[in-house]
Amino acid sequence: MTALYALPDHEVVEALVPTIGHTRLSNDAGVERIRAVPGMVPLAIDPEIGEDGQPTGPGAVLWADIGQHRFREWQYMYTVQALARDGGIGEAFKTDFDILLDDRILADPISPSGFMFHISRCGSTLSAKALARSPRHVVINQGGPLQRGFWAKLTRDWQQPLEATPENLHAFRNLVLAMARRRNADELYSFVKFISWNTLYMDFAMQAFPQVPSVFLYRDPVEVIASVLRETSAVMWAKGRRQAGFLTGLPWQDTVAMGDVEYLARIFARYLELADDAGARVADINYRSINPDNFPAMLSRGLKFDPGEDELALMCEQFRFHSKDDSDSQTFKDDSAAKQSEISEADKALTARLCGPAMARLDSSPANLFPRSALV
Repeated sequence: MTALYALPDHEVVEALVPTIGHTRLSNDAGVERIRAVPGMVPLAIDPEIGEDGQPTGPGAVLWADIGQHRFREWQYMYTVQALARDGGIGEAFKTDFDILLDDRILADPISPSGFMFHISRCGSTLSAKALARSPRHVVINQGGPLQRGFWAKLTRDWQQPLEATPENLHAFRNLVLAMARRRNADELYSFVKFISWNTLYMDFAMQAFPQVPSVFLYRDPVEVIASVLRETSAVMWAKGRRQAGFLTGLPWQDTVAMGDVEYLARIFARYLELADDAGARVADINYRSINPDNFPAMLSRGLKFDPGEDELALMCEQFRFHSKDDSDSQTFKDDSAAKQSEISEADKALTARLCGPAMARLDSSPANLFPRSALV
């Protein structure tokens, strides 16, 4: 399986939906089509910035009609892939980026009921897919437009910091709401699971939606690193590029020769530290505590969301299956021990030095829904 989630979102979408680049509409024309077509949502954002860091255009939003398809695939990009394969993509076009400042693009949006940030490979996909089992829920699982393009546009490909200006926050709000459009009459709630490195923009997202509760899911970084080394990730694509400087907090050139384990450990340490700094604004959940018995409390205490017993039972069915298998043909098997065995003792020590202090603080934090002393 190609790791679509590891590549720039606009490149993936343009490859899957070649017609999307054939038509570039004015903002007024784009608004007209968005409002006229109930299944029209943004699939990706092209920052239109060249390798030299110079703009090649004003930035573009890539839109397509996905009809009434419910987000059930384990990631947004695999929804696009499945629809493209099966002929399920309708009308498609581009608009300029600044259409996101036009509130007319909001056609029956569902305001988010919860945000999910995470360290990667830590039960976040499982939790999001469990939520997505209910037909009442629109779950944006690592939405393509928020994977890279949006942030690259606002930072000029990480040549400047992201600023929480009214304009930038407005564009973010409208993008999230446009993705979470009600396309089926029974849809009442929406949830957004961000790509892991968006954790570094957690404060920005919470400023845009101050009333939306958020959780941060994390796991022993040794096991996360082992998983990434097996399957790659978006942060590995960024290694040796300007974005890597933002991810590590170091000059991006330093990441070119940096070992993969150190590179990942430095990034994951920043996620953990930022989540710890967020305090009570974000509920923390260790992977070891994510199970069917705790899931109701994750929703109730973490996301302030209390579905009925029947709906909870439906969602908890997901815990029986491998979360990255959309066919539900593979049962879940805990591979923590195998992942621990794949990392050398020297690399474990390096990871512990970089990530251990913040990990320990999170495990015992008052913001942890299941603190270390109560882990089950």
